[in-house]
Parts: sequence; structure tokens; C-alpha cells
Amino acid sequence: MNGATQEVIERVKNLINENDRLISLFGMKIEKVEPGSAVVSMKVKEEHLNAARLCHGATIYALADVAFALACNSHGRQALALEVGINYLRPAKLGEELRAVAEEENLGNTTGVYCIRVFNQEGKKVAFLKATAYRFERSL
Repeated sequence: MNGATQEVIERVKNLINENDRLISLFGMKIEKVEPGSAVVSMKVKEEHLNAARLCHGATIYALADVAFALACNSHGRQALALEVGINYLRPAKLGEELRAVAEEENLGNTTGVYCIRVFNQEGKKVAFLKATAYRFERSL
């Protein structure tokens, strides 16, 4: 990776980390950002539980969405979600460590397609998302 690319990635990572309030509110940690990919993690806490005492689906979605945002903006152009579909595969429970891994499947001039997988600390898949981003002409 060249210096300019690393500089862009750091700028995007800092911009999202400082301005996306859900990251600190949910206790998320940005582990890695590379061109077209990102890894974000968090621990399921009491405040993330639903009435069934399982991790709320919106919490899992939010974790995956932050990884998606980092991956689709990592090229230095502003990108926002056009469409996201999620499949919940197994429940996440209090105390579990969740990790969202976003990977770029296709990058075009105006859109990008991403797969985001959420795993628990045992490596078992909790959720799967397919997401499409619209890429604006604006640089970040």
C-alpha cells in the first residue's frame, strides 16, 4: 500500500470514528481498515439486549453498518448506503465479543457492492449482510 493510500485510509478512519456517534455509544472498536475492507468489534453489554435478553438485531446491524461505512469510504470518495439486506443466523448473547468483517465484492465508478459478516468470539457466524453503496464525486 502506498503512502497516499494509507493517508486517505487514516483520514477516512478518523473522520468516521470522530463523527459517527454510535461507535462510542455502542463501545465499538475499529480494528482494521484497508482499501475496500474493514473490521469492527464490540462486546455485547446489558444495554444492547432486547426483551428476550439477547443482543438486539439493531445492535448487530449497527456494528455491520459501521464496518460497511469504513470499507465503502476507504477509497477516499464519500459513499452512502443504497440498499442493505441482513440475515440473522444465530443469536448473540450478553458478554459475547462480536466482530464485523466487511469486504468489497465489486467497485464501480458510482456503486460498490459489499459483503459484511458478523462473527462471535468462537468464529460462529451471527449475521450476513449484502450492501450496495452509492459513490459520490466528493472526496473525503
